[in-house]
Amino acid sequence: MILKHDMKEIKLNNRGSALISVLVVTTFITIIATTMLYMAAMNYQQKLTDYQNKESFYDAEKSLDELKSLLVADVQEAYVYAYNKTGRQILLLKTSDARRNYFQDEFMAKLNEIWAERVNQAKIADSTLDDAKARVMAVRSVLAAKGGAYATEADCIYKVDDFGVYEVADGTTESRRKFVIKGIQTKATSTTTAGSYTTFLYTDICLEPPQVDWSASGSSTFSGTEAVERETIAFTDYVTYINWHKADYDESGNYDTQVGTKLTPAGP
Repeated sequence: MILKHDMKEIKLNNRGSALISVLVVTTFITIIATTMLYMAAMNYQQKLTDYQNKESFYDAEKSLDELKSLLVADVQEAYVYAYNKTGRQILLLKTSDARRNYFQDEFMAKLNEIWAERVNQAKIADSTLDDAKARVMAVRSVLAAKGGAYATEADCIYKVDDFGVYEVADGTTESRRKFVIKGIQTKATSTTTAGSYTTFLYTDICLEPPQVDWSASGSSTFSGTEAVERETIAFTDYVTYINWHKADYDESGNYDTQVGTKLTPAGP
């Protein structure tokens, strides 16, 4: 009888089992909570990185887009100059091809003059500039000319390889002359408490002469002013990107695009 009573006491003695259950459940909840916190932290870090990536990209892209839009004024100025010079020579230029070639020559010559003067002004402003830095300051001056409205965007431009007239293939058997600002390189950095992220953009910008009807049938336009002809031209169509490229690190030392055949001496 005593043995049976002792065995019954052993079977009924479950003191401490509740504590073990609580520890097991607590451990399980802790593991789940830790996993969820880790996943939340990783998700936040990914979103932050994505935000920094987009912000730096848009800042770098804005500098190029603003520059591209402002370069339309260069096309307009060169167009007015070349159109008027061609109009004064119209009786001496007997064929439409001769007129078109003369117009393009004068258009390119004017652009070369504009950019050579910008580089020259940069060197006058700072006599310590070498040719490479003077080209950068020349490009920045286009943005800075708007009363400082694009000063931040101007600072993003950090390298310009060259400028001049190129014979550029258009993917057909023909090629076209374009004034190219080659190897424009820009960067922007987004900084938060978690760190910083920098985006690098590289591109060439082409400026080309607007299409004008220089045939005899189009000669009625010659009797008017260039302002009348200019109203029908979408000048923004004649400023374009080529070789646009994005990178997450500085590739300036290895960046070199094939634009075409250089027809004028390298820019300063």
